[in-house]
Amino acid sequence: MPKTHRFSIRTRLSYQLGEEGWLLLNLAAIETPAQKILSESIRNNRGIAFRKHAVQKNTTRFHGIAAPAGLLDISYEAEVERRISGFSEPESCPESPLIDLPHEVVRFLYPSRYCESDKLVRMAAKKFGDLQPGHERVAGICNWIYLNIDYRPGITDAHTSAVECLTLRAGVCRDFAHLGVTFCRAMGIPARYCSGYAYRLPLPDFHAFFEVWLGGRWCYYDATRLAPQHGFILVGSGHDAADTSVATMSSSVQLESMEIAVDKLTPGAVDFASVPVAF
Repeated sequence: MPKTHRFSIRTRLSYQLGEEGWLLLNLAAIETPAQKILSESIRNNRGIAFRKHAVQKNTTRFHGIAAPAGLLDISYEAEVERRISGFSEPESCPESPLIDLPHEVVRFLYPSRYCESDKLVRMAAKKFGDLQPGHERVAGICNWIYLNIDYRPGITDAHTSAVECLTLRAGVCRDFAHLGVTFCRAMGIPARYCSGYAYRLPLPDFHAFFEVWLGGRWCYYDATRLAPQHGFILVGSGHDAADTSVATMSSSVQLESMEIAVDKLTPGAVDFASVPVAF
């Protein structure tokens, strides 16, 4: 029987609006076959109703709000149940022939704004071409990133791409995820960028990781090794960070503070993944 974990999420974002402005927020957990929202609420100190936007089932949910000048406090709370769903053996999750890919998956083979996979085809082939296709190859990509890219906050920003991260040989979770996506796409493996919450993340924040299409389903990986993957809670996925930005806002809006807490509500350890896991 699959193991389940239940988590509570508490997020508070404070923004200062110099004049009337708007925000489009991506901070709510999503429903997937292995992730169930037991309860949730999103509120603000102005009592303004949010406008909900759903992009695609099991991908991303947005909450939009327009407010007059002043301080805008936004809080999101949820209780989420995670069922650990995946493959029993790494060998049971092969890469799919390109001709057999579902049409909605094919688009995640292409280069995107922050994942210039067309520029790294030769490097990816040299580094990872001899690895066994499937989990072994993706795990090899994660291992290479972990060993060769320093996790260093502040060295990159919201405009840094995977190729730039590779040049710097340093970055944060966003950059690690972009580079993982880029190498996978360069090897012909569909991959998409993911954002979410993570239990036991050393510095509470939104976390970035990535998913790849193996064995006919999306499986997620994290090259940072900062937190156990079985404690990840998915918020959004897309081509890269441009599709899953926590907040898109008008020019008059400035972030003042952010607080995030993820707590476990059920007993038992939360593990790092030894086999591919799916949401």
